[in-house]
Amino acid sequence: MSFWMSRLYAVAAILAAGFLVAPCFAYDRLGTAGPIRSFGGGTCKVDFAARRRGECDPPPVASTLPPERRSQERVERARQLISVMRVEQAVHELDDAIADDPLNSSALLLRGRLKIAGKSGEAIRDIDRTLQISPENSNALATRAFILPGQDDQDGLRDATKALTLDPNNADAFWIRSTILARMGNLDEAEQDLNSAVALEPDNPTTLLSRAQIRMQIGKTTEARNDATAVIALRGDRNARQIRAIVEAMSGDYAAALDDLNVILDRPKDQPVAVPAGRDFVDLYVQRALALARTGKPAEAKQDLDTIVRYGGVRAVLQMQVYLRSHGFPDVKLDGARSNQLDDALQACFINDACGRGISIRG
Repeated sequence: MSFWMSRLYAVAAILAAGFLVAPCFAYDRLGTAGPIRSFGGGTCKVDFAARRRGECDPPPVASTLPPERRSQERVERARQLISVMRVEQAVHELDDAIADDPLNSSALLLRGRLKIAGKSGEAIRDIDRTLQISPENSNALATRAFILPGQDDQDGLRDATKALTLDPNNADAFWIRSTILARMGNLDEAEQDLNSAVALEPDNPTTLLSRAQIRMQIGKTTEARNDATAVIALRGDRNARQIRAIVEAMSGDYAAALDDLNVILDRPKDQPVAVPAGRDFVDLYVQRALALARTGKPAEAKQDLDTIVRYGGVRAVLQMQVYLRSHGFPDVKLDGARSNQLDDALQACFINDACGRGISIRG
């Protein structure tokens, strides 16, 4: 897998998790289907410890209310708890809402959405129960479609399509169907769905970022860069900078790519060096070393190679050696060790478009 595509899949995984915490936007932070778009955003201005103590919690729901009314009030309180990052308490509130009214489909749907990330089995049970109560619930169908990919893409596509037939203005359903279409290799159709989602919500960074990914894969580099730039303007997003850096490098604008990578990683001469957080972060140093070499900064590129070796270890070195051996450097040793020979080969690879764009430490 090329470096550029490996970055895309890493960002896609983050997006699919649905837990990108961001500043407040005009659009609905919770969304209506699939994973919660973002947590937080409430107006309570206290520190994290105070939030944990419940100092931002909304007032409890009156126990004297009729059960159905009490259940609906609990759903609203759960939404407020999500806005102050009290997710566990929100789930408990929804448990009580469903106990008050087992037919409260909005409570079941929201609880299911909250459980997608860590308890997908429980999530699908809540969503299926919602659909038993309300078979034509567009948001429940779209949410089930989100959970199904990887298990059954065809069923997920069917549910997402039905959701959009029931509600053609369901922006989350368009985004969800686009992720399924992309998994199935239907990138042009995925882009069309994202166009529809962006038209409905121009300030939704998740759909803009997804469209940037898709557009880069189908070769629309200018449009991909524009989408990534729009996301950065909305929230200064690291993932958007990664995509924009990739597009800039693919277009030959290594100086611009370097600017974005420096924002993510710190400038080469700054101290301390940004500590990589796993394989993906080490890949960013590979990308910046490439950009440094292409902009006439071989000494700084070598500094990033030092970082790659320090944090990526033998595995990172060996994967680069394997790549070099199969891309014009047959004499490079396969020993997982740093050497002058390896450095020279990497520098030569970095300044060659075909070789440099494909190098990656990812398997």
